[in-house]
Amino acid sequence: MESALCLQLNHMLVQRRLNIQGQWLDRIMSGASSHVARGLGDAELQMQTGRLLALLGEVFAAYPLQGRWELGAHHPLCVELRALSEQRAKLGSTPTETVDYVLSLKPVLARELEANEALTRADLAGSMRLLDEVLNRMALTTLDAYVETRERIIAQQSLSLIELATPVIRLWEHILLLPLVGVIDTARARQLTESLLESITRYEARVTLIDVTGVPLFDTAVARHLIKTIDAAHLLGTRVVMTGLSPEGALTLTKLGISLPQVVMRATLRAGVAEALMLVGRRIVATAAP
Repeated sequence: MESALCLQLNHMLVQRRLNIQGQWLDRIMSGASSHVARGLGDAELQMQTGRLLALLGEVFAAYPLQGRWELGAHHPLCVELRALSEQRAKLGSTPTETVDYVLSLKPVLARELEANEALTRADLAGSMRLLDEVLNRMALTTLDAYVETRERIIAQQSLSLIELATPVIRLWEHILLLPLVGVIDTARARQLTESLLESITRYEARVTLIDVTGVPLFDTAVARHLIKTIDAAHLLGTRVVMTGLSPEGALTLTKLGISLPQVVMRATLRAGVAEALMLVGRRIVATAAP
């Protein structure tokens, strides 16, 4: 019975394609995701809905041969749905709007089935059940793809923010400056260490200034991260000058039993810059007034 119903559904999708597509587009343009749909353009939306209806028809046509739904990750319909969902996630659509795009097809197909006088009540109920099963799977596939895309975007944005928040500045020949601002967690500590070591090698830095004035909380975790960074910098042959350490930070280092004998400590960035210049054989002098 299910095989016969699937063939009827495929026949409906083939014979009534344009009418179904038109009704579906109307619902999309008046639904929750209408602003996203308008941003795609009429031509792209026409092609997208047309492809989905064609692939959906192929799913129903294949069921009698397979005896089961084959909607794995590599199925053409699932691939199309994932591309659709990724596109909407990048355009700023919400999960509800993205799923609504797919589920808005359900009342359109239900209306078409109800209008078919050749269907018995049992056939109508069976067809509705098959539609629900497939469209619900489509909606879940769309939602999964949306979540994966948003997580990937957030991870990329977080990495970009970390890179912007930990710039390594070439202050002078053989002198680098690493100004730290904000909270230093494990991920950020790893990134700043990699950036600093790469810059030390590239610029053959002999002195590195690490300014911690902008670090609001200098706790045990921050201290350990900085120690690892300083140790790695020393291995590449650079002297480290730390500036801006607060009294609370000094107490934290003392409680941990860390003295940092290889690190030159200065209270301010100004004093640290003067120290760094002296370590490379340069100094700041006053110029004669014009």
